[in-house]
Amino acid sequence: MIKLTDLLSKISEQHDLRIAVPAGYDRLISRADLLQTDLIPDAETLYLCTDTALLQNHTVIEKLSALSVPPLILTDCREEFLLPVIRAEKIPDVHALFRTILECLKFEDRLQKEINDLYHLLYTGRGLEGIVKQAETFLNRPISVLDAGYGMIAVSPMMLQLPFGVETSGTGHFLNAREVESLRRLQIENQIYQNNQAFFVQTEDHPETNWIFCAIRIQHVMSGYVAVCLPDQAKATEHELRLTTAFADICAVEMQKHDFFIQRTGLQYETFFSELIEGRYSNIKMIESRFKVLNHHLGKFFCLAVLYCTEPHNSELFNQRQMASLRKIYPNSMSVVYKNDIVLLLNQDQPVLLNQALTDPLEQFALHNHLKVSLSQPFADILKLSIFYEQAKNTLELSDISGSDQLLFFSTEVLPEYLFSKCDYKELETGIHYHVFQLQDYDREYHTEFITTLRAYLTHDRNAAKTAEFLHIHRSTFFYRIKKVEELLDISITDSRLLFLYELSFKIWDYLSK
Repeated sequence: MIKLTDLLSKISEQHDLRIAVPAGYDRLISRADLLQTDLIPDAETLYLCTDTALLQNHTVIEKLSALSVPPLILTDCREEFLLPVIRAEKIPDVHALFRTILECLKFEDRLQKEINDLYHLLYTGRGLEGIVKQAETFLNRPISVLDAGYGMIAVSPMMLQLPFGVETSGTGHFLNAREVESLRRLQIENQIYQNNQAFFVQTEDHPETNWIFCAIRIQHVMSGYVAVCLPDQAKATEHELRLTTAFADICAVEMQKHDFFIQRTGLQYETFFSELIEGRYSNIKMIESRFKVLNHHLGKFFCLAVLYCTEPHNSELFNQRQMASLRKIYPNSMSVVYKNDIVLLLNQDQPVLLNQALTDPLEQFALHNHLKVSLSQPFADILKLSIFYEQAKNTLELSDISGSDQLLFFSTEVLPEYLFSKCDYKELETGIHYHVFQLQDYDREYHTEFITTLRAYLTHDRNAAKTAEFLHIHRSTFFYRIKKVEELLDISITDSRLLFLYELSFKIWDYLSK
């Protein structure tokens, strides 16, 4: 079957017709027939007619009027008739048009049968491997199914014969590093995340092949993708694109079934991790033993990430899928949903370095799943985990106050603000050095710019040249202003203790101004 609007769109394009579909006529069509007096009426049939006499024939009218659903008749006749019709501009050859419609219906029947056969495999217990092999039979193309960590969880026989892309470790197949880099550099990975249907790509890295990609989504979470390889001269057909889209949906069902009943979800340590966050443990030996029971190794260095979903979803499965993906990105980590946020514990034997190698995957994950992420400072005492959770959580809250459109936030970058948030407003206000207020009053009375100059000097690493360039003034003007500040406040601009207090004062000032 095919929707009437889709069918008419196809034949309009092929025969250069203009067809107007009355409101309420969009229904499924399973057959087509030429309108004749000996017709057998059917509500799912599209009738073609260029003979005005047939539309006025009492026998035809009586048969079609007996249907509970109005018949669908395509004609280029302009007269008014008792039967409702779909009008087209002049049809050049009704028989050629009829053949086109039959071909469209035959195509839809074949496609639907293949999709049904693939869905049927969900109940046979053959798993993704069986489904992939059958899809390869229908498409006659190499196919692979990859998870979010680039592991090939199912590979068709033809795909294994390709001379590139696949590397084997033990019994598993993986996309090699070169191919992962190619996906990112050519922004194909972003397209996979952004598209809900299969799409065609010609890659410059592999001029001998073209590709079809389609995301596998479970509860709107990108859990993997399908890759179909085409020869370099081949363009993706409608059949290949639509079957690949349906195949990706079927993979999502199979993967979801597998995750629920076979793979661990991470909820086995939910209580333990939640108690760690709440600071309920005071014995490191007990924590270490709990890690071992849960088949985890307690490392020496840690860092916490708090992930906040910016789009409401109200789905426990959504959280579980995200946690599973995070654990693949960061081995030996723990993740749990705590107070509506996902909390990730990075747990390793080497010091945690907040460099791009560590944070880029997390930022990409946040981008593709509509999340904001804050990272605590790295720490080495697991007993202080609850303190660093509060730090990361507070950093996330500070990001909302700032209105920043960033996705990844570091607690190390907002340490003063974090400390300020723990203080009473009036107490915090007293932390602003009185010299700042004196300069503010002087500027207001004499229309000078000493506050702006001092602040720019501190912001630009106490560098005179950079400050003058930023303020668009001559260096001599800058030094004049600084000299006046020294005289007004009876200070030396080389006093590092005072300059630190001024910097702190400006940070407090900014924080209180938000």
